[in-house]
Amino acid sequence: MDAHATAAAGPEAGFSPDTGVIAEMVGRPLRFDSTRYLPTDSYAEVATDRVWRAHQSLGLTGETRASILALLQELTEPWGRLPVGTPPERACWVAIDGMPFEPSVAWVNGTAGVRLSLEPPGDGTAVSRMRAAMALTRRLAGRPGVFVDRLLEIEDLFVEDDPQGFFTMAHAVAWRPGAHPEYKIFLNPAVAGREQSADRTEQAMLRLGLERPWRALVEHLGGAFTPAHEPVAIAVDLVGGDDFRAQLYLAHSGVSAAEIDAKSAVAHDHVPGLFARALQQINGPHDATAWQRKPPVTTFTLDTRHDRPSATLYVPLIPVHDSDAAARDRVAAFLRAEGAPSADPYVALLDDLADRPLSRSLTQNFMSYRGGDAARFSIYLAPGTYRAADGLG
Repeated sequence: MDAHATAAAGPEAGFSPDTGVIAEMVGRPLRFDSTRYLPTDSYAEVATDRVWRAHQSLGLTGETRASILALLQELTEPWGRLPVGTPPERACWVAIDGMPFEPSVAWVNGTAGVRLSLEPPGDGTAVSRMRAAMALTRRLAGRPGVFVDRLLEIEDLFVEDDPQGFFTMAHAVAWRPGAHPEYKIFLNPAVAGREQSADRTEQAMLRLGLERPWRALVEHLGGAFTPAHEPVAIAVDLVGGDDFRAQLYLAHSGVSAAEIDAKSAVAHDHVPGLFARALQQINGPHDATAWQRKPPVTTFTLDTRHDRPSATLYVPLIPVHDSDAAARDRVAAFLRAEGAPSADPYVALLDDLADRPLSRSLTQNFMSYRGGDAARFSIYLAPGTYRAADGLG
């Protein structure tokens, strides 16, 4: 491929409402349904409780409930003060229950850390959420270790007067033992329509100085993006120096587990067969139709130190599985078969955060997995505070 060729979706891409990421609760009415929280509890208080319980379950030190609450009150101002008993005007996309935040826990070589993704609810419109997220980026700029210069070099690519898609921008904060919190931002490459997502992704990667790993990825994918491998989100670390990374999330519609695994072979940390094994063992030995309700995702991480990206697989859990208990059993069995030390802490975490019996809860969004020398397992857990008021799904 020519060094300056453009990665294109192409007219044959076939994007439709049945391909790509799903809306989860977006567009559906929500109702408050929690056995743990009161409808008068604020978003910041509920988010703090989820993060604090995760810290306690994992035995992490260095943070207190008060310190977590103080930070989250700052990050969620002003919407964090609102009561959770009144759902957002339009369900947020960042969590599968429509909440404006979703915690996750990652184990890297057995060491755990907690992260919280945040999507401002705004007034329910996409443009209000975009503007609130942009304002948060600028507030973060003065925090220790936070650098937004690279993000600002590409921000205009993801700003529109009439944003399209299920989300516009979202942030995440990660707590690290003995260090300041770390931040990243998630951007929607389809903000002007899915047919433009590949081009906007390419422009962002080139501006960020990530041409080498980007070209390697595009060439391996055959030079074009389709629903089989569609850019659905870009994440940018708000850090400086050599630690800077950008991540590209590709959703896979109508693709088998073996094909997903083969496309990840471009990664410098690829373990042949691992991604296919994870998909088949967690979601069953099905073909691509198993994920029509929610497609798998591969995240490719690009940095300036490598000519090729690294890759992490995101396995969809709810609604592919009909309960947290069913998903837990499959995930735990896979982790134990792989010799991952995080299996038991993962099971304990679910029990410690459960809002109701796991046979009746629906909180596990994705699990992500990467093997090799820097093995990583993450679980993404919605608060479980809202249910669909329409009773469907």
